[in-house]
Amino acid sequence: MKDNSKKKKKRAHKPYTKGELNKLIDSLCHPLFKTNEGYVLVDGLLHGIVEQNPPLTIRKFMEYNLPKLIKQIEKKTKEKQSLEQSSK
Repeated sequence: MKDNSKKKKKRAHKPYTKGELNKLIDSLCHPLFKTNEGYVLVDGLLHGIVEQNPPLTIRKFMEYNLPKLIKQIEKKTKEKQSLEQSSK
């Protein structure tokens, strides 16, 4: 007889749920939003890949990420204008 007590049974790895993948994307991308606005776009793209529903992805991007992107670009534009004015 074989001693199976030391052998581990291989379990099928359960894939991540969409919610888990989205949380992972958020935890990776959101801290980087302030460093470069491109990460907002990367975040939207990765969520789109997970969702696999282009209309939903676009709606969510416009609702959640587009305002953040606009604010960040406006802030950088104001900072740049302020620097240009102070150097004159």
